[in-house]
Amino acid sequence: MGPGYHARHLIRVIRGIHMNMHRAGIRLAAILPFLFLCSEAFSAGNCLSCHEAIGKRRFLHGPVGVKMCSTCHVKEQPSAKHHKFELAKPEPGLCYGCHEDAKTAFEAFPVKHQALEVQGCTGCHDPHGSDDRFFMKQASMDKTCAGCHEPKTTGKVVHKPVGTSCLPCHQPHGGTKEKLLKDDLPGLCIGCHKEMGTVLTDKNVHEPVKKGCASCHDAHSSSHPNLLKADGKKELCLGCHQAIAKEVRAAKVPHPAVEKDGCTACHTPHTSNHKPLLKKDPAVLCAGCHKTMGKTLKGPHRHGPVQSGQCGDCHGVHGSQHPILLKTFFPEKFYNPYKDGLYALCFQCHEKDIAKQAQTLKLTNFRNGNLNLHFVHVNSEKGRSCKACHGVHAGTQAKHVRPGVPFGSWDLPIHFDKTRTGGSCEVGCHSPKAYDRERPVSYQ
Repeated sequence: MGPGYHARHLIRVIRGIHMNMHRAGIRLAAILPFLFLCSEAFSAGNCLSCHEAIGKRRFLHGPVGVKMCSTCHVKEQPSAKHHKFELAKPEPGLCYGCHEDAKTAFEAFPVKHQALEVQGCTGCHDPHGSDDRFFMKQASMDKTCAGCHEPKTTGKVVHKPVGTSCLPCHQPHGGTKEKLLKDDLPGLCIGCHKEMGTVLTDKNVHEPVKKGCASCHDAHSSSHPNLLKADGKKELCLGCHQAIAKEVRAAKVPHPAVEKDGCTACHTPHTSNHKPLLKKDPAVLCAGCHKTMGKTLKGPHRHGPVQSGQCGDCHGVHGSQHPILLKTFFPEKFYNPYKDGLYALCFQCHEKDIAKQAQTLKLTNFRNGNLNLHFVHVNSEKGRSCKACHGVHAGTQAKHVRPGVPFGSWDLPIHFDKTRTGGSCEVGCHSPKAYDRERPVSYQ
């Protein structure tokens, strides 16, 4: 064979290298000097004649593809029994000889992949070739990552990107964000979950949402629906809301809505126009289940808390120690010997003295001259409870007076007339009575 053969062969080699290097994003100029340093070992025989398994991989590294092992290796000794075939440079400098852009990028990253710093490029990439187009050591990117990182897909519910690759969310070499994320949270998540894009601009945003979706969701996989970190009905929420957790767990009278559907029966987890993250206005929300309250909410004579739509003023909405989810003590019977503690619920808003002072000119308008008629009705061994005359939510008459007095199986009718300085009451309990604050009515 003459010189012409070797020249033609070298041209074919250069063309082959250029094609493979171009696919790999490597500059030919970076390795061209190596072409003219080919050793006797290369010209005498191909390394792949012994290392034939390398050449059978689906994707070959550029130098391997054109059989230029001396691009990376030196001191070839193919005839030696245990030849070392050492690298021309230590990693990652050897790789940077061709992959200059990777060097520039990696050195600029404030957050670097630890595997790359410790193990070099070959910690993840096979320098010869692979069945993966990025020359991953394993069959795929995610399997290569799992070589160091514990499997993240063990839950019953797997995040869709995780099922295919780590790259939708993470940078493989280095980046500017914690945990090599491609963007800050929750921006990264909103990139796919676009329906959540307006959440952060809403009026009331849940604090964990501001910090990032990973406050409540596992970004990889979970044993719970919606990739939640714990049971989404109650336990996840109660992990932060400790005070409410005590109410719920200690409740002798649980709220059925909380027991059945958890916190999301009433609250939205991300954002709301109603505090505290309620799905609707509080009164409307409660009336959604408590249907009989619908008409009450529209009546003209409503109790103060009902007027303001705050059912939670009287009821423990998460659970209670008292009947009908009341926050504290309220007399259940028609007749009750008076005690301050028995009327604790009423005294959250009303002055205690309204039931304790026999004479007053200020505490109440329900008086005949200065005789406190609340005291007369309530403060005795056989005192009548507030609900004997007043509807606890609303009434059909002024001062939310109820249409009748419940007494056993009877409902004794009440007719109440309010005047500028007093009023009159006609009820089944006693004969008709009138009262006047300015001109007391005498019953002697």
